[in-house]
Amino acid sequence: MILDGAILAAVVLTTILVAGVPLEDVNTTVLEGDTVTVILLFVAPEAIYDTFFVGSRGRTPGKQALGIKVVDAADQTGRIGYARAFTRWLSTAFLWALFTVPGVLDHLWPLRDPRKQAFHDKFARSVVVRT
Repeated sequence: MILDGAILAAVVLTTILVAGVPLEDVNTTVLEGDTVTVILLFVAPEAIYDTFFVGSRGRTPGKQALGIKVVDAADQTGRIGYARAFTRWLSTAFLWALFTVPGVLDHLWPLRDPRKQAFHDKFARSVVVRT
């Protein structure tokens, strides 16, 4: 998550600077709660990033660095595709949006699940395996 977050932050920051938007304006807009700006700057890039990498390659650069991959839960070999990758991302985002506790519970659930699946993996019918 740290590596993927750093990559996303670099992309967002570069986009803001290339667009010529002063960082103070972005900070003020985000702190004032402009929902559209927050979605365009933070939520949409994360959704696209995660959906693209997990849907096409089965892993983000962060997952690749850890030697893990997201695969179909039924055969544990095939990629899950873009629709299920988006479902996986959306269910994670939804659980975090509910409050911190559901998001943390989602990420800790694999510690006690026999298939090592988080809730977002169950929703997308996927499982994370070591490569």
